[in-house]
Amino acid sequence: MTQIKVSKAFSSSVYTDTKLCIKANHITTKMTDNPNYTTPSPALTLISTASDNLLKAINKALNGTKEDTVIKNNLRTILEELLRQESDYVQQASGGDEAVILSSGFDVTRKPSTIGTLDKPTGFTVKIGENKGIVIASCDVVKDAAFYEFAYTKAPATATSVWVSKSSTRRKTSISGLNSGEQMVFRAAGAGSDPSRVWSDEITTYVV
Repeated sequence: MTQIKVSKAFSSSVYTDTKLCIKANHITTKMTDNPNYTTPSPALTLISTASDNLLKAINKALNGTKEDTVIKNNLRTILEELLRQESDYVQQASGGDEAVILSSGFDVTRKPSTIGTLDKPTGFTVKIGENKGIVIASCDVVKDAAFYEFAYTKAPATATSVWVSKSSTRRKTSISGLNSGEQMVFRAAGAGSDPSRVWSDEITTYVV
């Protein structure tokens, strides 16, 4: 059976200060008298106290001084560290069982999934850029694509053509360094962990 991991994501990008307190209180409530977790480490009272201290500091910092904000941030760091330590205990005590982990109030990390061949891109376009030797290539969003691969070669494209590729995390990219007046062929593909590519319909155009 695949062992599930306890999430340790408690940063400000995941939880605001107030929501971190709410999450901490939820965890202490779920773990209290939970037969799966008989010896919490650190003690749940430490987390409860840290959460209460942070909540008071949040209220004080709203209309307080810079010092109040620094104190609030330091208390948040303390609570985050206590929750990470508790997540290690939950990981060990649960044996990686997802249901047991969730009974603690903690979340689990996203389960890895195997994504195969991606769909063929639609809406592929190639437009002339504002400067010489530049084109703007774009396509519609490809589901599950981690990045996009754009490729080009001299026209006409044949089975022996050598394609030049450019990767982009966005579905739109600028391709520069092309020879003005030359006819080129362009294509695009969504890309991910699978090395195979399903290319879009090719577009042949002159570079200005």
